[in-house]
Amino acid sequence: MFGHLIQSQIVRNVRKSIFYSVLADETTDISQIEQFSLCVRYVEDQSYKIREDFVTFVPVYDVTGAGLANTVLEPLSILGLDLKKMRGQGYDGAATMRGQFRGVQASIKEKLPLALYTHCSSQSKFVFVGCK
Repeated sequence: MFGHLIQSQIVRNVRKSIFYSVLADETTDISQIEQFSLCVRYVEDQSYKIREDFVTFVPVYDVTGAGLANTVLEPLSILGLDLKKMRGQGYDGAATMRGQFRGVQASIKEKLPLALYTHCSSQSKFVFVGCK
């Protein structure tokens, strides 16, 4: 119940924002189910602070670029976020995510040309820390 209330407040905040970006990372949970963690980055309405908030976990059933793109877009649409306001997308460097022809970013960019892809810098930090 609390999770739903928090998620609803985040969605309200994103709706007030002019634009937003989506951040997604794929992982496998303890029961071996692949899932995306979806986050949104937006500018807070009154304070003009940049916010980055977790929205939801989404199970992954289709690991093709187009399938993963739908896995990203559908929950955002179901939550009531205007996909036309999406101006950015950030993922790790995996070919399925970043591929310029069949990757997630290419599939989303085909539908939403203003949603620019950026390699998620936090992914680089994790790799760097892991290499020490």
